[in-house]
Amino acid sequence: MVKNLSHDDWVRQQYEARYLKSEYRNVLIHSSIIEGTLRNNSGQKQFASAIQQLACSGRISASESCMFDGIRKVRNSLVHDSFKNGLIQKEIDDLRDELMGKILEAYSNSGFLNDRLFLKYKIVRVARIAFSQV
Repeated sequence: MVKNLSHDDWVRQQYEARYLKSEYRNVLIHSSIIEGTLRNNSGQKQFASAIQQLACSGRISASESCMFDGIRKVRNSLVHDSFKNGLIQKEIDDLRDELMGKILEAYSNSGFLNDRLFLKYKIVRVARIAFSQV
């Protein structure tokens, strides 16, 4: 894959099957799983509102609230700003990598996710998700 593509070239490349990468899908799916878990357990419709409600009710700690809000912010930047602001490939890849780091941190450290995701669905809590930064 060519590195440091312009925004226009990067967008065109996303429609070529030979360049489709699972890393983008993984960060979006896993951030969505975290968002859905929080929304389902808070009764809120928005990610930010779910974080706030769970924090105010004491169901998540202050550090978990910060972790989840970091995921929300970086995910929103990746999803909305990458196209709107015409980011180049390196900037998009950097956001993707930052988001995966935040997801892995939450998976490793959040008691809330452990109870309401990993234990609930009988998933072995892993320290890492297969994710190659190519």
